Amino acid sequence: MKRSATEVLRRGFDSTLANWPLILIRIAEGIVFVGIVIAAVVAAVVPIAVAAGLSKFDISGSSNPAEAVAAAIVQHWMLIVYLLLILTLVLLVLVAIHSFVEAGSAQVFVDAERRAKPVAAPRRDVFSVFSIDRWMAGGRQGWWSIFWIYNATWSVAGLIILIPLLITMVLMVAASEAAGKVVAGCAGLLLSVIVAIPVAVVTAIWTQKAITICVARAATTGVALRSAWDEMRADFGRHFAVAFVLFMISFGGAMVISTLSMPFQIGQHQHSVFSLAFAPLQIISSFAQTIFSAAVGAWFLASFVALTEDR
Repeated sequence: MKRSATEVLRRGFDSTLANWPLILIRIAEGIVFVGIVIAAVVAAVVPIAVAAGLSKFDISGSSNPAEAVAAAIVQHWMLIVYLLLILTLVLLVLVAIHSFVEAGSAQVFVDAERRAKPVAAPRRDVFSVFSIDRWMAGGRQGWWSIFWIYNATWSVAGLIILIPLLITMVLMVAASEAAGKVVAGCAGLLLSVIVAIPVAVVTAIWTQKAITICVARAATTGVALRSAWDEMRADFGRHFAVAFVLFMISFGGAMVISTLSMPFQIGQHQHSVFSLAFAPLQIISSFAQTIFSAAVGAWFLASFVALTEDR
């Protein structure tokens, strides 16, 4: 018998708490991400500053700013290529790191679920199977396939979301009046949002399902993607219910933490004393947000493992 969405969420919650070091690993992942992004920004800004200083680029005195910008692009095309390469490299590194973390975490949750499966009403401690060796082994074995799962699913989503944006651009170019361009732009933006939200939700479910299948069944990227899509379509109600509840918890928790930290921001832009006094509380609030996001992310993965392993 298939488990209800409530039972899936409960098992995922118990597995997450029983294997709580996975939350710490996700927090460490976020810290590493911040360090990589800061290093990338420094690597990108320094050449821009040097190039701007050498060329004395200034469009304020130009009679045709558009031509000045075009000339600057032609003059500094190598710098633009360099920035694109930096951006691409950073994105690939971040996805690769996250893929390793997800692969290792999924392996732990799969082993936890299989350990608790024979027990009719498992206690939380039955799910406790975490070890760093188990996590590392799962990461090494599955990260490459999961890396391509992320690239495949979100590339498809990006192409779908790009369609209304391209239509909007065509309509704005075709419109002869300024009012027509504004109407086309606003309507196109609204259409893009309407398309993007369900596409992002379905893609997130598809991706998470593919990751769990990839690890639980030692499937290749292609097999995991096809199986995930078929199983998600065949049982969309449960998959959507689990994802929707966790999306709402994630959104609601983030809003609560932001609301609680809002009083600390009063007056800090006008008075440096307030900024200095409430700086520790701001840091605590940001750290609480990070912990909460990491916990919900682990719960999301554990729940989809419970959803996949009830076959």
